[in-house]
Amino acid sequence: MKKALFVSAGIAALALGVLGTVLPVLPTTPLLLLALYCFAKGSEKLNKWFRGTVLYQKYLAEYVQTKSLPLKQKLAIQVFAGLMMVISFMLIDNSVMRLILVMGFLVHNYVFIFKIKTRKAEAENNKGIIARKAQKAKYVRQKESGHEF
Repeated sequence: MKKALFVSAGIAALALGVLGTVLPVLPTTPLLLLALYCFAKGSEKLNKWFRGTVLYQKYLAEYVQTKSLPLKQKLAIQVFAGLMMVISFMLIDNSVMRLILVMGFLVHNYVFIFKIKTRKAEAENNKGIIARKAQKAKYVRQKESGHEF
């Protein structure tokens, strides 16, 4: 039952993340990260499949590898999340829900400012590409020698 919930949440997050690639109002990277987390918890098969997709390579591979985001991407996520929280705050009259939103806003900003590193987009992108090429070459050599993992 628990795995089915993770898979369902992962599929929903993936669908929204895919929409986010063409709709600027949806934050692609956080939704795809959520899908990755849910697939990792819910289905090894879906997790492996998702890690092999172009979406994963384009939007998540470098983050997973370096635990950092380019400044432009961090700012876009911050602006979108902040805007959604402010709109929600203004539309909700319940004090408890407002307090929860404020706490969520503070935690979100703390994580993005102090926990997720900022990288220089171009320099780090080149390092990521080089690292992925080296990893792929290592895999090909191991496969050719008959030592697959």
